Amino acid sequence: MPIHVDIRINDTLINQIHIARVRGGTRLEDINDYIIIEGDKPSRSEDWYVDGVSYTHRYGDGAEACVLKGLEALGYKEMRASQEHPPQHFRDRSNGE
Repeated sequence: MPIHVDIRINDTLINQIHIARVRGGTRLEDINDYIIIEGDKPSRSEDWYVDGVSYTHRYGDGAEACVLKGLEALGYKEMRASQEHPPQHFRDRSNGE
């Protein structure tokens, strides 16, 4: 069953994240293969493989950890907080995106 995450500011949808397990199991110790996609949910199963980014995740670590790993696979990373600034999240665009 895919994981779907809506990212909203107030009621305005600004992005969607979709995650599908493509190989693995549901035992806590299973290390599974996933694909993550931003934007609209793929309408065809082959679109997951064309447009998605692959990563692995331990099933027993939970859905939230799966989402975080997926965001990292997409190029998002957490900015370390200095004493003056609260934590912020940003997308690493150093590759020219």
